[in-house]
Amino acid sequence: MEFFSGIDKEILRGISEDSRVSVTQLAKQAHCSRVTLMKHLHELEQKLGIVYTLEVDDAMLGSMERHIIAMKFAVKPEAKVLEEIFKDDSQAQVVLTTSGDFDLFIYARTGNPVRYIVWESHIATELAEFKPLIRPSEFIVAHTGFWPLNDGFVSEMSSSVKLDDKDKRLLVQLNRNSRRSIQELSELTGMKGSTVRYRLTRLMKSKIIKRFTIAVQRPPHQCAMVHLVNYRFSKGFGERMLEIRKVYLGIDDKEPPLLNTLQMISPISGSHRSLGITLTASEEDAIKEIIEPNKRIYKKDSIEIELAKITGVVKGLLPFRNIDVKKNYLRIEWR
Repeated sequence: MEFFSGIDKEILRGISEDSRVSVTQLAKQAHCSRVTLMKHLHELEQKLGIVYTLEVDDAMLGSMERHIIAMKFAVKPEAKVLEEIFKDDSQAQVVLTTSGDFDLFIYARTGNPVRYIVWESHIATELAEFKPLIRPSEFIVAHTGFWPLNDGFVSEMSSSVKLDDKDKRLLVQLNRNSRRSIQELSELTGMKGSTVRYRLTRLMKSKIIKRFTIAVQRPPHQCAMVHLVNYRFSKGFGERMLEIRKVYLGIDDKEPPLLNTLQMISPISGSHRSLGITLTASEEDAIKEIIEPNKRIYKKDSIEIELAKITGVVKGLLPFRNIDVKKNYLRIEWR
């Protein structure tokens, strides 16, 4: 198993929270010299497959349809077949092959309900020969975690969002590499450096950009799991939500991992009622740390959990990073 130091963890936390942080500030946070910082940062980029990208606030981009879909096939399609189907698909943001209770997991995003229905019907038709059981759910908001987006999110913005072509070009380049310098962004967008600075500041103030962040594509020796949950609600469900929240917020307290154990927790609506994505050393650890507490706490609600291990990426980026879960956990109160 590869060794990762305290400096590595500080660097990952720093660039997860703000991937545009300066080398000087990052070295200060990691309590090391600039030379040491650059050495560790370069090694981490290579070992972990770090992609510098954006976390955007969908609420600021106008009306948006966001869904997750779990599929189980009678006959599993080959990876190359899936890649061909999804390669030019701007609606599918993340497509993952999985092994377990479902075989394919998709996060999709469209500008309106009609486009979503047309897209889902098209995908179902393309995969019809593999006899898929398709279970879609609406994704509203995450308690913690984010979805890396493809460049198509810029063209899917509502007409009510007042951004011109220059703003959109800048967003695309930041989404491709959010750590690019002002000079690089200037060359790529055809704008003066001063204009880039001005527009970048304006985009940040508009709250469209929630965070400059990273997406780690090669997590070290870890088991990436997706779990989908259903309940039969009973009295006191809200209190049990508060109880499981305490479990989630305490998972990484003892010894902060290189990447968070809890990568995403989100309420959803449709075929399932909750989504979770976790990173642990093994499937047994995922069951012990996440699945068993849920089964215990929600026992009265006849909880049902479907679990699958991520085995490959067909499209998009894995949404893994190191971020302060307690600080960034979005609390949704039960009413």
